Amino acid sequence: DGLKAGLKELGYTEGVNINYEIFNPKGDRDLTKTMAQEMIAKKPDLLVTLSTTAMSAVRDANKDAQRPFVFVDVGNFKELGIENIQRPGGFMTGVVADNVATAPKRMEILKELLPNLKTVGVLVNDKHISYNDMLKTHEDAAKKLGIKVLWYKVTKKEEVSPAMARIVKDKPDAVMTTSEAVISGNSDLIAPVLKKAKIPSIDFNVERGVKSGYMIVYGISRYNVGLQGARIVDKVLKGEKPGEIPVEFASLLTFEINASLAKEIGVKIPDSLLLRANKVYNQ
Repeated sequence: DGLKAGLKELGYTEGVNINYEIFNPKGDRDLTKTMAQEMIAKKPDLLVTLSTTAMSAVRDANKDAQRPFVFVDVGNFKELGIENIQRPGGFMTGVVADNVATAPKRMEILKELLPNLKTVGVLVNDKHISYNDMLKTHEDAAKKLGIKVLWYKVTKKEEVSPAMARIVKDKPDAVMTTSEAVISGNSDLIAPVLKKAKIPSIDFNVERGVKSGYMIVYGISRYNVGLQGARIVDKVLKGEKPGEIPVEFASLLTFEINASLAKEIGVKIPDSLLLRANKVYNQ
């Protein structure tokens, strides 16, 4: 939505001077690879991806075709294989939005919310490209704060509800999500369970977080990343070579609190957090 809105602001009208063909594998990694090949076979003027997994699949499938390629919302910069971000070379450039790097801050927010916090349940997909980075980032942050991480692995939709049953049984002091399509795409199977169990939660997905039923969200707005990516897409469509366009980094973070949910499950939000929040939901 952000990408389309950004391109509309830049003078592109769908069906007039631009056409979109959307491929959505919904977190299925095998299907992502298949769709990447299908995209390239259609020989579009430009390839655009909206996740690290999609970027990797399209990059690999595009090695021979070398069609112009803009990645948007890539979380794992190391996966890009780009040495010079000012002049990436080759046939791709784009926007990096690393929600893994902001995980320690989310944990700090939970600690400020719950001073006696001892255990945090973390939902993670161990098949994710950034899995090892996620493990290290969360464990390092937890160690500094004196917190124990309880890991709950989900690799597909069918594993989400069983994982939630384990969380309810273990009753960690709070729950965090990680940046992953299977997790963000199944918030309806996660947030209501946490609410019923009265477990405080923090999510990374600004567009879905609080609206999906999580207590807190802290992360980079994917809509804003889309707007940022639109400017790069515009440059490529107007003839600039992707390899000569610098890679950009998204840095604008959003912090939202569902104060009504906190009250409902018996958690008092300290004023220090309420004052820093970009938005507080009281209904």
